[in-house]
Amino acid sequence: MMADSMLPIYARALFKTLPVGPRTGPELPDHAIDRSIPLEPVAYAGFAHVVGHGLDDIVHPGYLHILGFPLSMQLLADPEVPLPMMGMVHIHNRVDMHSRARLGEVVDFHLELAGPFEHTKGTTIEVRLEAKVDGRPVMDEVSTYLAKGRKLSGAKPKAQVPHLEFTAPQPSALWRLDPIIGQRYAKVSGDYNPIHLNGLAAKGFGFPRQIAHGMYSASRAFSAMDPRLESYRWDVSFAKPILLPGTVGYALTEGRRHEAAQSAVFDLKNGKPHVLSRVAHLE
Repeated sequence: MMADSMLPIYARALFKTLPVGPRTGPELPDHAIDRSIPLEPVAYAGFAHVVGHGLDDIVHPGYLHILGFPLSMQLLADPEVPLPMMGMVHIHNRVDMHSRARLGEVVDFHLELAGPFEHTKGTTIEVRLEAKVDGRPVMDEVSTYLAKGRKLSGAKPKAQVPHLEFTAPQPSALWRLDPIIGQRYAKVSGDYNPIHLNGLAAKGFGFPRQIAHGMYSASRAFSAMDPRLESYRWDVSFAKPILLPGTVGYALTEGRRHEAAQSAVFDLKNGKPHVLSRVAHLE
């Protein structure tokens, strides 16, 4: 993943926020992207190191997510998409892992958009990703992005993911997160969104300081859970962003490591969650 591969996409996204050019309608463009990407050991090792994952030939699902990430941003930055990509918040991620992807394989990705959908806080768009290896289903992913305060007349009704009841447990680990983690994760993921890299940019979007990448926190939590299942569903809900620098708590809240389980990354002072993860057997 190279920084310059994402720069044109962010430039288009920033241009969309300006009050110039033609206005879009309420419908999403009927576009899709197909791309084949090899699972390269050196690039994967960099990702695994950043998110604290043990290195073997079975690929972390968070890595499949970041391989598709520039493609998903390319779809969201399309001028015909009626909501601006910059400022959208990643609120939920669902991964259905059907089989294992291994280093050295070539993954065939298919991505498309769904929505827009009604949300109590605005409007959401989904990025739907399918990943296959030699025709074998590997992963289906739905990433949900919220445009806060934006309402579209053509948005479709959809049930929202219910909020999980959460009471902060005793942390089993403390994560000390320095601002450099934003640059380290950006380097291995290609996600150079300035809110994760620069305090002034973060303030421009309403954050007091730069914030950690949500998928960094989620992927690190998955590494700590380390499920050893052939197939599973991995659900992630993103709540309060993690301000950098900061120290957060991590704990398993249900189940056991290497099995189906739930975990939380949470604020040590007020007990509010940052990231809630659930790994369940795939039905």
